[in-house]
Amino acid sequence: MPERRWSRVRGYALGSLCAIDTIARPDGLDPMQTEALSLLAEQVVDLIETSDAIKERDHALALGEAHSRFRDVEDRYHAIVDSAIDNAIIAMDANGIITSWSKGAESVFGWTEAEMLGHSAERFFTPEDCKAGVPAKEFSTAQAEGRASDERWHLRKDGSRLFAHGAMTPLKGTEKAGFVKAVRDVTAEHATRTALEAARATAERVTAAARLGTFDYNLTSNELSWDDRCRALFGLPPGAPITYAEAFIRGVHPDDRVSADAAVARSLDPSGNGVFEIDYRTIGIEDDKLRYVAARGQAFFEDGKAVRLLGTVQDVTAARSAEAKLRETEQRLRFANRATNDAIWDWDLVRDHVTWNEAIERAHGHQLAAVDPTGAWWIDHIHPDDRARIDASIHAVIDHDGTDWTDDYRFRRGDGSYADIRDRGFVIRDETGRPIRMIGAMLDQSERMGVERELRHHATDLAGQVEASEAEVERLWNASPDLLVLIDADGRYRRVNPAWTTVLGYQQRELIGMSAIELAHPEEVPASQEALEMVQTNSLPGFIVRVRHKHGSYRSISWVAAPSEHEVFRIGRDVTAAMEAEATLRQTEDALRQAQKVEAVGQLTGSVAHDFNNLLTVIRGSVDLLRRPSLSEERRVRYVDAIADTAERATKLTSQLLMFARRQTLKPQVFDAAANVASLRDMLRTLVGSRIAIAYDLPEDRAMVLADPSQFDTAIVNMAVNARDAMDGEGSLTIAVRTIDKLPSVRNHPQVLGDYVAISIIDTGAGISAADIEHIFEPFFTTKGVGHGTGLGLSQVFGFAKQSSGEITVDSEPGKGTTFTLYLPLTTEQESQVVGQSDETSEMTAGCILVVEDNSEVGEFATQALAELGHDSHLAIDADAALAELEHGADRFDIVFTDVVMPGRSGIELAAEIGRLYPNLPVVLTSGYSHVLAQEGTKGYELLRKPYSIAELAQTLNQALERKRITN
Repeated sequence: MPERRWSRVRGYALGSLCAIDTIARPDGLDPMQTEALSLLAEQVVDLIETSDAIKERDHALALGEAHSRFRDVEDRYHAIVDSAIDNAIIAMDANGIITSWSKGAESVFGWTEAEMLGHSAERFFTPEDCKAGVPAKEFSTAQAEGRASDERWHLRKDGSRLFAHGAMTPLKGTEKAGFVKAVRDVTAEHATRTALEAARATAERVTAAARLGTFDYNLTSNELSWDDRCRALFGLPPGAPITYAEAFIRGVHPDDRVSADAAVARSLDPSGNGVFEIDYRTIGIEDDKLRYVAARGQAFFEDGKAVRLLGTVQDVTAARSAEAKLRETEQRLRFANRATNDAIWDWDLVRDHVTWNEAIERAHGHQLAAVDPTGAWWIDHIHPDDRARIDASIHAVIDHDGTDWTDDYRFRRGDGSYADIRDRGFVIRDETGRPIRMIGAMLDQSERMGVERELRHHATDLAGQVEASEAEVERLWNASPDLLVLIDADGRYRRVNPAWTTVLGYQQRELIGMSAIELAHPEEVPASQEALEMVQTNSLPGFIVRVRHKHGSYRSISWVAAPSEHEVFRIGRDVTAAMEAEATLRQTEDALRQAQKVEAVGQLTGSVAHDFNNLLTVIRGSVDLLRRPSLSEERRVRYVDAIADTAERATKLTSQLLMFARRQTLKPQVFDAAANVASLRDMLRTLVGSRIAIAYDLPEDRAMVLADPSQFDTAIVNMAVNARDAMDGEGSLTIAVRTIDKLPSVRNHPQVLGDYVAISIIDTGAGISAADIEHIFEPFFTTKGVGHGTGLGLSQVFGFAKQSSGEITVDSEPGKGTTFTLYLPLTTEQESQVVGQSDETSEMTAGCILVVEDNSEVGEFATQALAELGHDSHLAIDADAALAELEHGADRFDIVFTDVVMPGRSGIELAAEIGRLYPNLPVVLTSGYSHVLAQEGTKGYELLRKPYSIAELAQTLNQALERKRITN
């Protein structure tokens, strides 16, 4: 082949051509054949080159078309990405370097693509997130889990911040590793959610402070949701599962179920206004307690169908305290001047007799004539759930020296319904502090329920709407007539409502930043500080404190409070007027008590004067007869004996009066009550007469008591004589002594556990009527005829029992006899050894006596009597004169003999001072009456009771001199 033919294909073979002859050619190819083959080979090469050129052209055309399509797709991708202006699409390589920045990214962040390409993604993260390694964590999470989503703050070019939702995924479809992050600006949504959460938190605090429970009834899913306060109103524990039928319908009182279910149905009716409003009672599903509930709610509709019912429930009973305060504020003048508008009760505690005014019939439907006038009737008409609590609270005041009692309870009306009562009572005590009467007024709060519902409606409705709108909460804040305040963790006012200006005169700006205790009355600052510290962690159920008005006066504010995470929410109500009304009522009751005291003293004085005039008539007549001349010795002795006998009777009458009044100074000793009863057998046989059979039931073991033995014997004799008279001198009398382990309930006092000795006097007489049995222990009350008794016998027993820490009961029925039982505390043998020591003395010992007596006649008698007994004496008219005499020489005197009741220092105070200055000088007291002795005892000093005989004076002083001699 010529050289030129191969120049185009030099360097590589394009193919091969083989021509095979079927006949052998020994001479080879001739030139023509050679040329022909050469031309053929050249054509083949041209065809091969042409084919290759065609293939190269087709490949180039295909690449161009593909590149064109790629550009179209890429342009469309960029157009789609750049059209999402509200979303930022950011591509990054494996190291977080930005490789793509969409138009949306430029709109969201402010940087252009040119400004961001090649920069790290940390550029649009906040410094604190970068410091915390948040970008690296996102890359790591996206690589490991295929996606990393979050919501956080990011930076803009101008330095401001936006809250964004971001999602990062690994970059797919490329040879190089990388990431793509989609970011959406949700700053406005975040602000809305934050505001909504704040509104909800405030709503929760408001409902908590207002003690409201909440419910949510989803009609679409038929699910009922309650908070724990709502569960509590139905007697369920926190978190207990609930349904409409098994919780709501089951928990509503059976009498209210139909109306409650109908109220729900009305609120869900699309043709109505969707308002749910009803009051009903609940019976606790697990605790079986009766509660009164006010429910308020609102139904929501979609496409003409109810889908949801939201609302609140409130324990109406717990709110009645506030209702009572409002009632007192509105009616304080009428309440103070016309107490009879309420049911007024007057309880005679001594005989357990209750007197009611006509309001018990007018207000509560009980016929006055049919009311049993006892404390038991009142207790029986208190709701069973309240009965034990009220019985305990009122006796806590009566039995423990209290005077004022206030409590709330439910009282059964004549028709069987219950009234909500606010009851206040005041205890009247005698001079010894013994409760004798209690006067009170029952305030019926039931009719105030309508007012309460009206007042609570606004707060309940606003609280129900607060979850949906912060503006509703603000309306409640501004419209409330009560003081509302938020207090920060430092105890300073953070926010107050406009009611502060109305009630206390302060503008809101004046209070912000002020300490929460700055306006408290100085006397109540410590209590206010303590309450503020307590409410930081626990709800405060209520406390009253005086708060300074802007003009300088003070208003009494009743506060309730509840804590939240960083602040305290408090509600205050002005109760100044209510407290003033209560003070006015107290003054009225005080005046009534004084009037009753004057009346009682008048009755007692008249009865005592009558008996003493009889005794004085005998004494005076006998004295006149003694003065007559030529009086025989026999008659003189007779008149002197009459005077002595009458004086003894007067002494006994005085002793009985003091015993009833608990003013008698007793000499308690430990003795066996059964033995003392046995020692009275002969005396009792003589007293009751031969026609009455006496039986004794005495224990084998000793029944030791600590009491005055002589007064004990007198009490037994008085009860035996009373039984004799009841049997008209014929019948059977049983005296039983036994030990018991509790004191029974009597005269509305609860039973007392403890060891007692019971002495019972049982007769078979006519019995005592129900009308008389309430009066038998009253002084001068008697059913006997004129001249057959003073009416002081049983009153002496009553006074002795009370003064000896015991009790006296009576059980009687007309025609079936009577049983009187005297109860005295059981004591021990060891006490008997200490108290019951011998009082035996030696023979008469002379001495020098300092007599202290302010009454000149009694003092002169005492010194003359001492002279007759062989004693020297010196008279001082009071305690100061006695101390001055001792200061001049105390060793001159062997005994100080002093009256107890004197001007200035009492005899007990004088004895205490002598004991301090002259410890070896004995003191003997004398008195016929002393409230100090009755209340505090003799303080260990020897006591000689007035009137005393010469023999008693000699024995007492001789004992004191003998003890001094033995001691020295």
